[in-house]
Amino acid sequence: MKIAVLGATGGTGVQIVKQALAGKHDVIAIVRNPDNLKEIQNPRLKVVNGDIFSEVSLTSHFKDTDAVISCLGFKRSSAVTGYTESIKPIIGAIRAAKVPRLLVMTAYYTEISSSDSQGFLVRWLLIPMLRPILINMRQMEKFLESECSDINYTVIRPPGLTNGTASGRKIKSEIGSYFLKDKSSPTRMPRADVAKFMIDCLPKSDLFQKAVAIGLE
Repeated sequence: MKIAVLGATGGTGVQIVKQALAGKHDVIAIVRNPDNLKEIQNPRLKVVNGDIFSEVSLTSHFKDTDAVISCLGFKRSSAVTGYTESIKPIIGAIRAAKVPRLLVMTAYYTEISSSDSQGFLVRWLLIPMLRPILINMRQMEKFLESECSDINYTVIRPPGLTNGTASGRKIKSEIGSYFLKDKSSPTRMPRADVAKFMIDCLPKSDLFQKAVAIGLE
């Protein structure tokens, strides 16, 4: 496949680029500063400057691709808007370029009320700290749900992310959940494992127009 990656210089995005190349896919990494991805050298990798808030810019890079994977992240502030402001031009460009597949990474608890059954650390520390990000992520998810019935998208909701190598453990998933309900599942997950799951689910039509929470056994 030819895969366009957004957020390719972030922790998870770098893992997606590396693993996609290892899987013999062609990758176009759309970044603000191509110099930030110099560490990866591969003839199947094309690194380009692009504006995630511009449909015109993205359309030119999405042409002839088989899938778009977005691992975009935005800094916490009093009002986060980057997820909703970027998804609209992304979708417009996907339609214009006729890209058949989209994967988007968000997080656990994007529906904040889903955390009500969780423990003290989640409800009183994690959620207050991440609330502006989670709210905007959920707004983006709702846009996909309500406005994108023509797009074969999948939303991936991982737990807390860690750096380092893949765990080698089995990855569990629950369609439609905002977090894994299995209390034995770790609360954190290597970015490398998230990248593996996302690449593996590209051809899975049973995940079209679905959101899925993932975690480790």
